[in-house]
Amino acid sequence: MSVWTEKLIRVNNYSRPGLKLKGVKKLVLHWTANPGASAANHFTYFDRTIIQAQRYASAHIFVDKNEAINIIPLDEVAYHANDGTYRGVPELKPNANFLSIGVEMCVEKDGTFHPDTISRTEDVFVELCKTFKLDPIKDIVRHYDITHKNCPAPWVKDSKAFEDFKQRVKAKMSPPKANVSYYTVKPGDTLSGIAAKNKTTVATLQKLNNIKNPNIIRVGQKIRIK
Repeated sequence: MSVWTEKLIRVNNYSRPGLKLKGVKKLVLHWTANPGASAANHFTYFDRTIIQAQRYASAHIFVDKNEAINIIPLDEVAYHANDGTYRGVPELKPNANFLSIGVEMCVEKDGTFHPDTISRTEDVFVELCKTFKLDPIKDIVRHYDITHKNCPAPWVKDSKAFEDFKQRVKAKMSPPKANVSYYTVKPGDTLSGIAAKNKTTVATLQKLNNIKNPNIIRVGQKIRIK
């Protein structure tokens, strides 16, 4: 099940041109700079208001503390990261909009990111990195890194917070493996004896190994301890 809900805006000249991406080389992080507005509010804005205003802008995914909404298909262009002036990220030249996916973080009324928004955005980037086989450390960039626009402003000011964000995405992509160990049953062993040796309980061993009768184990059987 995807981290986000797909709710697509209509094809139009200003926010969803219907053009196909030429590839996905980077994932671009933005902030909405619209205090208190939710992901759903931004769906409405890009599906209606911006068309009426005849302004060119959009992004693929909007994330708030309650949900993430995908408003433009991930194989289509969104107008999120190209002002015609490049100062960085050469892989995205000549037009970042054709080579990247844009993700917008919603902000609270006080202009900060809610912890749940940050966590959900991490999950969005985990799914995107896995889908497009990208490295979160190298391939997640800020809008600022492309054009020097002050976006996402809190993490332009505090670049360490952005680096920490990428590290958390990387950690979520490669969670630590469970510390699983096994014991091989020897002649004379009992389940209670194995439990005592390994500082666990018979009930735990029964559950881990689907053992219905604790009095029946066989020599050579591998018993999962944890």
